[in-house]
Amino acid sequence: MLTFLAIALTACWSQAGNAPPRVDSEKETSPAQTEVESDTPQTDQSSPISDFDQPSIGRSTSVSPSFMRAGVDVSGGAETYPSGTGNSLQVQPVSSILGSFNLQKLRSLSATDIDYVGGATFNGSYGSAGAYVEQMHTLNVDQHLALGKTQLVLADSFNYMRDGNFGSSSFGGASAYSLRFGGNEAGIPANTEAADYLGATQVPFGQESYITNVSVAGLTQSLTRRSSISANVAYSISDFNGNSQDLANYHQFTTQISYNDQLNRRDSIGVTYGYQRFQYTEAGVGIIATSSAQVVYRHRIQDRWSLLLGAGPELTSVTGSTGTNGRQLNATAQASLQYSHNRYNLGASFDRLETGGFGVFAGGNSNIFRLSMARTISHRWRASLNGGYATSTSIESGATGLPSGSYDYVFAGGAVQRQLGPRFSAFASYQFNRENSPCGPASSCSPASQQHIALIGFDWNIRPIRLE
Repeated sequence: MLTFLAIALTACWSQAGNAPPRVDSEKETSPAQTEVESDTPQTDQSSPISDFDQPSIGRSTSVSPSFMRAGVDVSGGAETYPSGTGNSLQVQPVSSILGSFNLQKLRSLSATDIDYVGGATFNGSYGSAGAYVEQMHTLNVDQHLALGKTQLVLADSFNYMRDGNFGSSSFGGASAYSLRFGGNEAGIPANTEAADYLGATQVPFGQESYITNVSVAGLTQSLTRRSSISANVAYSISDFNGNSQDLANYHQFTTQISYNDQLNRRDSIGVTYGYQRFQYTEAGVGIIATSSAQVVYRHRIQDRWSLLLGAGPELTSVTGSTGTNGRQLNATAQASLQYSHNRYNLGASFDRLETGGFGVFAGGNSNIFRLSMARTISHRWRASLNGGYATSTSIESGATGLPSGSYDYVFAGGAVQRQLGPRFSAFASYQFNRENSPCGPASSCSPASQQHIALIGFDWNIRPIRLE
């Protein structure tokens, strides 16, 4: 499978030099979108600069007629897991069958977007472990309302899976997910600064199943042609189903207020204030509250390059803990560089902020990096590369039943996809994952583990049904 992926990547990139030059006005669509008209909207330069408002590489930004589409994805391959507390890898076969559904309804003053991807993974036996079946589901609902200079966004994002959505290991890796379902993201994006701040981002920990749900309401008011203000409120839950490794379940409440001013055609500057409150369900674990402020600068170059830089102070307080209580002064920052032109889509981002601790800790000072690249090589070939790194250091030291220290996770991988027909395609993907974690009271915890995932599969999509 690795050889197949390497050959496919080499063959695909070699075709790029032979492809005819592309006219700027030509529209890019994914295989699932080839029969739905699309265009790229102009960005509203007066929109507020806040975590929730930032676009992400790979997120669909096309404007299409109202439609409904669905698809089926079947894949098979192999993955490895560590044995015991060492790093001796054992291989197990894995296969999955997934279904996807996307509905988009556009009206004169509103837009509705519903996206679902879900199904089951069949894991073969290895060592003394028997075969087992796991479910995975992700559902995003997004409602936009516009009235004059006022815009309202209501969104909800639900996830149930084994591995974290950071890296998308449950779907074969981030690259495989972006090629197979990249056009089906709505609501709260799974891998952006918004997901980090609102509590939707989760990293895997010992392959523990978990549930997250994030509900958001956002209001934007244009003050002048060049300035606007926005307010966002969010409530999220993170629950580790079964919780065999004593992870920290928590609820998170978030508010954010932003002001933005358009300095000129290419430059914007804004000020953002945010408040987060983390409440944990375990006894003896306290309440963590953070207040942060950022000055954010955004620069655009010919609607192809987008640079965003932001930084500011962050004050964290811990109360009601059996461990250490008190206040901490930290720094919060974000940086993003994106490029999109013709066949290329590139992105790099960094986010430093307070998170819920990814279930490992009660609160964590976290740094999250992302890299991504997508390329349409020819009419039939597409390729994607993705990588990411997340690290978190515990804030609430000495809390009952939870470890202290640091946790880090890294992933890297790639995927290729070939269109075999109007609604049928094949893909191959590979991803490497590695995590380092403190074990605390969990007897089944492995301090360091590695994972390799290699898949090949097929996607079939119905002809998009127009809802006009």
